[in-house]
Amino acid sequence: MTDKRPFDKENTTRIPFGDLIELINQKCDYKFAIIDNEVDEELMTLAQKEGIDLTGYKHVIETSGAKHSETRHGKKSNDRNPLTLEDYLLIPYIIKYRDKVELSDKKTKLHGLKTFVYRKTIGNLYVYVEEIRIGRKKSLAFQTLYKRRIKKASE
Repeated sequence: MTDKRPFDKENTTRIPFGDLIELINQKCDYKFAIIDNEVDEELMTLAQKEGIDLTGYKHVIETSGAKHSETRHGKKSNDRNPLTLEDYLLIPYIIKYRDKVELSDKKTKLHGLKTFVYRKTIGNLYVYVEEIRIGRKKSLAFQTLYKRRIKKASE
């Protein structure tokens, strides 16, 4: 992408697929994108139980999270069910139409932050993890994504 500007601020709730692909492949000059400007009531309630106010928070994806996910769960990893580009494009859908979400007791290694863990079955079981960044960043940031094959009854 030759245009170095961040994502369209007029329409930040939708990421153009081409831009998301470039961010995931780390072939762009910007480091993050807003996936969604809205945090729904279920997430707000889960966070409030822990004393965290998610007012003003956004769902974001950064190149660092994409790099981590690719290293651990991508095509070049040892993962039995490696991620494809199409899997990353499911992230907004997984957030919005999740089967389950929970506030995990585990904290991220690098920043020691709490995380939301989303689960969604779409042929495979997708697990998407966001860290809750408090303070001035106010974001729910992509931590990792992986998928697990669901065994059929005949297997």
